[in-house]
Amino acid sequence: MKLIATALLVLALAVSTPSSAQAAPGDTSQTTTTAATQKVVTRTVTLKDGVAKRQKIKTTAVTVADLLAEQGVTLGALDYVKPALTKKLKKSMHVKVYRVSVATTTVLAEVVPFDVVKQKNPSLKRGIKNILVAGQNGSSDRTYSVTTVNGKEKSRELLSEVVLVAPVTQVVEVGTKGPKLNLKRMKLWNRIAKCESGGRWHINTHNGYYGGLQFNLATWRSVGGRDFASYPHKASKAEQVTVANRLYAKRGTRPWGCA
Repeated sequence: MKLIATALLVLALAVSTPSSAQAAPGDTSQTTTTAATQKVVTRTVTLKDGVAKRQKIKTTAVTVADLLAEQGVTLGALDYVKPALTKKLKKSMHVKVYRVSVATTTVLAEVVPFDVVKQKNPSLKRGIKNILVAGQNGSSDRTYSVTTVNGKEKSRELLSEVVLVAPVTQVVEVGTKGPKLNLKRMKLWNRIAKCESGGRWHINTHNGYYGGLQFNLATWRSVGGRDFASYPHKASKAEQVTVANRLYAKRGTRPWGCA
């Protein structure tokens, strides 16, 4: 009898106690986790690998790295991808792989442009330039490290150079005597001069109007034209434009019928 009673007690306990595989009443944590784990989202994204054509791909990948792994795309030591590998994929996202290569190339007898040095001359009229030493291009055999990204040159770094002909620096003297010049609106003044005088900046037609912009003498003097010359046509083009800009500040383009 004792043996039967003990067996019945064990059976009763087994029925009343929840097993480890069965969730207790009100506990939904296990079922929720399982549902989330089983949820799969399919997205359509665009992938472009270097110079290859774009591909539209339907994928269940979660991140950019997952997408590349899924498509068998590997990155070289210098390659990179945008967006970043850790970025989570979104619908219609564009993923681009940049293929980077570095190579050494040598250019024979490459032209080396000459430099230009300007020297101020306070005794020379402002706006006047004279070449004192004519510049000459040189040539060199140059070796570069060239970086390309997706087949296009991105940068080059000079590694070594053998000078064949040294360039000759050009020396120019620049006049600084007189008031500063104002060369704004040069396109406007060139257009007006073409209409007013045929673009002849030093013309004197003896009709009371002078220079490229056909100033009359009274107007020229009223805006300080005599800072540069007694008559408009005796001033340089840059000086006539400077005076025109002074007049423009007061009256706009109204004095010129060709404007």
